[in-house]
Amino acid sequence: MTQLHWMALKLYLPTLGCLLLAFASTWLLTSLAPATLAHPLGDVLRWIPYGLLGLAAVLGIVASAHLLRWETGDALICGCGGLLGGERQGRFGAYRTCAACGRTHVLAK
Repeated sequence: MTQLHWMALKLYLPTLGCLLLAFASTWLLTSLAPATLAHPLGDVLRWIPYGLLGLAAVLGIVASAHLLRWETGDALICGCGGLLGGERQGRFGAYRTCAACGRTHVLAK
């Protein structure tokens, strides 16, 4: 895998984690007997996998939008060709981190 493939994998990791959590919660909730859960709590727990699936879809769309902007050249790009993340405040001022190589880029004041 190249450095840019790792960058794409890092962007999709929250989506993958959310999907795995949704499948695990579905498996856990279907293996429990309906009588073990209280009636109001059982109704709320039944919707957790659907909520996690919706959250995974939103996270996947956001990651895909970032990669689409990177591919078209509309995003901030590092010298290595990777996508720069959001602006963060650090000890020495504002900076952005590259998703491919991990270098930090200090923002000019």
